[in-house]
Amino acid sequence: MSLRRIQICADDYGFDRAISQGILDTIDAGVVSATSCMVLSPAWPHWAPALKEREGLADLGLHLDLNEFAHYAARSLNGWIVAAYRGAVPVSLARPWIEAQLDAFEKRLGRAPDYVDGHQHLHQLPGIRDALLQVLCARYGHACALRITRSRQWRGAKAAIIGALGARALAAGARAEGLRVNRDFAGVYEFQPAADFAALLKWWLDFLPDGGLMMCHPGRAGATETRADGIRGARVKEHAVLAGGQGRALLQALGIQPGRCRDWDVARAD
Repeated sequence: MSLRRIQICADDYGFDRAISQGILDTIDAGVVSATSCMVLSPAWPHWAPALKEREGLADLGLHLDLNEFAHYAARSLNGWIVAAYRGAVPVSLARPWIEAQLDAFEKRLGRAPDYVDGHQHLHQLPGIRDALLQVLCARYGHACALRITRSRQWRGAKAAIIGALGARALAAGARAEGLRVNRDFAGVYEFQPAADFAALLKWWLDFLPDGGLMMCHPGRAGATETRADGIRGARVKEHAVLAGGQGRALLQALGIQPGRCRDWDVARAD
């Protein structure tokens, strides 16, 4: 039986100590194969060296941040969505933000990101996505991959809404530029502490194809030293599954190899 290569990507690295340590645990467990970095967080400079020590164990990406630690983060998530679809976030405005975050990533890790995605998926919105495509191609050619949020099958209303906010347009732009993208996308849920993350994990992994991506948000328990974290309880539950033996055992039982961006293909037409 051939193994399916699925990238399991932990978002929000660098947010604070508990989240960063928790993500490192899941990488060390051999379950998480990518992590997306919040380079505007005041904790980022402290936690970047730990990723350099794990070079080769996981893909490292930029978690483009417009609404968490950014000094221009005056809008809520809904505010960014409305502004982008009203044309109030032109390419000329978004490009410097993207360039600055890529600079911060490269400064601490000494290399380009393997991929870019977005905090709360804002990287796929109009204006922002156009600027992102321009910047990535100018800086890296075809070398940097992109996360696409489109689910290829029904994975709930929230997942469908996220994908509808720009996944097709971003994939079309990536296809025009010859950029690699994930084949499918999973990991969306309501982050309720009562959620059965182990059952959700099995459901997502059961149906993801080779070259698919599952995002996750593991973290250790503990107070934050940066900003309030509204999903800490869910993070702790994810960490227990992904950093413990349960996550690794599930991958083995399902015939899944933790995937990397190099497993992805150039974006294709639907």
